[in-house]
Amino acid sequence: MSSLNVIQVDYMNHALRNQNRFYTEANDSHWNELVQAGFATKHPGREEDMAYFQVTAEGKEALKK
Repeated sequence: MSSLNVIQVDYMNHALRNQNRFYTEANDSHWNELVQAGFATKHPGREEDMAYFQVTAEGKEALKK
């Protein structure tokens, strides 16, 4: 992953403002790209097709660039 797109930056900042949690569809492409890059983690949600995403330390560093 070369750089974060505008949506990913917005999602990550939203998560960090919300106790580092973002709840959305488990198949969200923006978040899943962040997980693959090591910038976020994914955890099961309350519903089967939903997930919690959290920004990692590497993700926080990427936001500073």
